[in-house]
Parts: sequence; C-alpha cells; structure tokens
Amino acid sequence: MVKVLLLSHIFPPAVDGGSRVVHQLGQYFASQNFDTIYLSSDCSSTDDFVKSNYRPSRQLTSQIKLPVYHRLRRPLKLINLFLPQKTYLHGLLSVFQKGPVFRFFPFLKSIFTVLKFKPDYIVAGPLPTTIIWYAHIFKHLLKKLSRHQVKILINASFHVSDPDFHQLPLIRSLRHSDYIWTLSQFETDYFIHHLHLPPKKIILAGNGVNSGFIKKTTTPNRLKPNQPINLLFIGSISAHKGLDTLIDSFSYLISQKNSPHFRLIIAGQKTLYYPIIKQKISSLPKPFSTKIKFIFDFPQSRLKYLIDNSYTLILPSRHESFGLVIIEAWARGKPVITSNIATLSELVSRAKGGLTFKLNNHLDLSSQIIKLVSSPQTAFKLGQNGKKYVKNNYLWTKVGQKICQKLLS
Repeated sequence: MVKVLLLSHIFPPAVDGGSRVVHQLGQYFASQNFDTIYLSSDCSSTDDFVKSNYRPSRQLTSQIKLPVYHRLRRPLKLINLFLPQKTYLHGLLSVFQKGPVFRFFPFLKSIFTVLKFKPDYIVAGPLPTTIIWYAHIFKHLLKKLSRHQVKILINASFHVSDPDFHQLPLIRSLRHSDYIWTLSQFETDYFIHHLHLPPKKIILAGNGVNSGFIKKTTTPNRLKPNQPINLLFIGSISAHKGLDTLIDSFSYLISQKNSPHFRLIIAGQKTLYYPIIKQKISSLPKPFSTKIKFIFDFPQSRLKYLIDNSYTLILPSRHESFGLVIIEAWARGKPVITSNIATLSELVSRAKGGLTFKLNNHLDLSSQIIKLVSSPQTAFKLGQNGKKYVKNNYLWTKVGQKICQKLLS
C-alpha cells in the first residue's frame, strides 16, 4: 500500500486555498486506498501563529496537530536587522517569521510517528510558510535514521509578485524537491524560465472541485424590479485580496443615479487586516455601509448557497496562484469578474467564463459589473462556459489522476 504524509500550515481548510488543495489531494489519495496521515499546526488561520488566545481547529481523522510558538516573529525580525540581506540565514529567519514554528517537544514526538509510518511520499504546501522546510527535515531524518527513501511533492501556490515567496531557502527547497505541482501554465513557465526548475519535475495539474459540487441545471438570472443584486467575494480578508478596490467600486456604483439595488457579500476569514477594511466601510455614508454584509466561519455546505444566491463572484486580488473560488463559482454556473493579473487572466480567458478589470482600478471594475448586470444573457453564457470548462479540466478525479500517474510511473 502506498503511504502518504500530507503537510500543511493549517487544517481543517476553511477558505485558505493553500491548505485546501493539500487536503483535497489527501482525500483523493484515500479514495484510491492510499494510507494517509496529515500533519499541521492546530491553528485555523495564519494569524493564529501570533495569537496565544486562538481557538484550536477541530480534529480531523488521522491528523497530527502541533501547537506553535506565538512570540517569535518580533525577535526574529529584530535579529534579521543585523544580518546581510539576500543571504540564506536572513531568508531562513524571514520564512520562520511567517510560521508556523512548531513547539519542540510535540514536534519531536511527531518525528517518531512519521518514522514509524514510513511514508513513500510527502505532499507539502504552500509557500511562503515553513511547511516546505519541514518536509525536507522529515525526508532527511527518514533517510538517515530509517534508511527509508521518500519523495517530496510540493504545491507552492506561488505568488510571483510577492517577495516573501522568493526567499532563498524556499527556492532551494523547490529545487531539491522531487516533484512540483503547479496550478497554472503561467506558474509552470515561471518555474522553468525564471527559477530554472527541470520540466520533468513539474506536474501541471491545476486545482479542483468535487463532482458533487457541480450544479446540474442553471437558468438565466431574471432580475425583478428592486430585487437585490448580490455581488460576492469569497476569501481571506487580507491586503493582497484587493478588497479596498472592491469597496471603492461598490460605493461608486450605489452612488450613481438610478443605480440597481446592489448588495456586497464578503464571505471569508478574518485576518489582522480586517480592522482596516472594517474602518473603511464604517467611513462610508450609512446608506452605503448597510449594504455590505460580512459572513465568517461558514461551513463548506453553505458555500453552494452563497454562490447560488449571488449574481457574480468578484476576485480583485493583487496576486494569486490560482483562484480556487473562481472554479467553485463556475461549478455553480456563475460568471466571475477578476483583476487582470496573469494567473487570473489566464484562467478566465481559457474558460471564457467571465470578465477582467485593470488591477486596482475601481472605476474599471464598476464598468465590468455594469456590463454583466445589464446583460443577464451574457452573464448566463459566461457562467455556462465556466461550468463546462471546470467539468472538462478541474474535477478532482482528473487532477488526482494526473498527479498519481506521474508519481507512480
């Protein structure tokens, strides 16, 4: 029986794409009768790495959940001030500032569990967390202490424009991995041409949804007079998600004369950036701010409801590795609007499932929203195109098969 150790920074996956993709592959492996165990922090979000009063995430079957040190970020940042930049040590301390940093004795205990389990493969991700580094620690210990050979598959979920992903220890870890699972052609090309990673290591498999998430039938939106038009955002409330642009666009739209009855639904997970967004919304005139609703800690089962009751999903991110929520919206037959960054533009263009707007340009975003709302037939066609594209390319059975064929060949 094939044994797989899956590593991620947080579990269970909520709205974090990096952890969800590792978890979903683990579920596919289990369906193929692979023996799998998970190892992660006991945190529910990356912000919990610096909060001692966080609520530990619920237990998953076959999971090793490790507590973390919460007060290392500032000391490590202080030490880094005295180290030359672009050195390996400076980069390593920068990575550990991101966390998670597992507490020593629970981590030591986990080492014995992994040595006893003897995985054939380690699947780890995403960057820029320490998880990829832990994967190589386990591989080294298995080789030295058990004389057991294991191969590493990394899902980097790489953000090209984010300097945190370019730290030297992370790039070296990618080069020393056996396989790299990429999510887009853009990411694949970047790894080959800019990071000079061997093409034979790379598995371009993308991300996926389960077949049960596909909505069987969809009908065009028929907007009634004064019916609310729900604009939906799903994701972490983080600075790189571009929520400030979305809120500016929304406030501009509803300030226009004879504007449709818009509502903005922001569904996701709070981060340390949330108070900034909350303050931005509070500063809006009251008729505007009351039309914006936050939804937190929703179960996966509610995701379908949120998408089905929206007109379009909007992802205004400044950098993304893929955009899992895009294919989830398409699976339910909804069109999307995204920023025109390379990874999102590639996905939307290939699927013909939505519109893009100029990055950080709230007026262009407003224009794209009006295009969709003024033509329900176009919105329906784009949503159907997206659903067809997902069914042909991004079901987990297809993604899992691509990865398994490469690993077991």
